Amino acid sequence: MPDPAAGRDAYARIGFELDERGVAWNDGDHLELVRGAEGLQSVALASDDPAADAARGNADFLSVVEPTSAKAKLHPNGVQRIERVYIVVTDLALAVEKYSRALGMTAKMERGTVINADMGIFQIGPTGLGLAQPCAPGVAADALRSRGPGPFQILYRTRSMDAAANWMAGHGVPPPVRGVRNTGEQAMLVKPEHACGVYIGFVGPA
Repeated sequence: MPDPAAGRDAYARIGFELDERGVAWNDGDHLELVRGAEGLQSVALASDDPAADAARGNADFLSVVEPTSAKAKLHPNGVQRIERVYIVVTDLALAVEKYSRALGMTAKMERGTVINADMGIFQIGPTGLGLAQPCAPGVAADALRSRGPGPFQILYRTRSMDAAANWMAGHGVPPPVRGVRNTGEQAMLVKPEHACGVYIGFVGPA
């Protein structure tokens, strides 16, 4: 992002507890704010053998790194972990084939009802990586039109969506847009203009 200090302030208003480097640590994953263009730039997957995993093939916007560990923060928005990261694509079948080779696994095909997209989901432990091709006007289509193919949304699991929404309301963030996932769960989205170019989603109990 162009201004890391402004980014830290934006994510603090959304309810993330960040360390001095601009990292929001969760249970087994993290988000890191870095200087550069706005938006989500890449997705890093931890591996016990990055060289072997990288040898399977490359996938756009994806990197393999050594595992890191840090104590999870108690975020005011109740976030526990990343539920799913989404990458918008123009050709879902082609993208699924490429990512399947790179990840060495098969995608589950779904229809995303909140982002209005056909999706290929790779479940990597508790976290999903979703490839999304827009099927109707909505979040995915907007992301593709404004920024082109690439990562555009992080969906977090929270202990309480109401608590997260109340924190944001008390810190100047407009009410997140709510919808219903294909799982039947409610979800809500903070728009990119309030999250440094990224859609930040929340799912969990009220």
